[in-house]
Amino acid sequence: MKWIENIKNSEEFREFSHTGIRGILNGSFLTWKFFRRQYLLVGLLVVLSILYINNRYESEKMMKRIGELKREIQDAKYESLTISAELTEISRQSNIETLLRKKNMQLKTGDQPPIVIK
Repeated sequence: MKWIENIKNSEEFREFSHTGIRGILNGSFLTWKFFRRQYLLVGLLVVLSILYINNRYESEKMMKRIGELKREIQDAKYESLTISAELTEISRQSNIETLLRKKNMQLKTGDQPPIVIK
């Protein structure tokens, strides 16, 4: 219990106990003995906090970009599938024969299978 009394009687504890919101807002807490001794640690914590906030912002921006790219990929896949289906439909033998008849071309489908030349 003696160590608690030592803490209560210390100068640093008195500085903490007499400070209100006004002392924090006007910045007078930066003149406390504790902060003067630990200014490098406080500076390091401020720098790390700024880096953490920046990293979070960048990661959110990157996640948004990833989402946009995934949607673009999905759209490109659907467009490719649609074009492939249209090409398959157009290149069917029955559709080609119908198109040839409409254009009045004299081409006909062969009755004999193709011959392999060796």
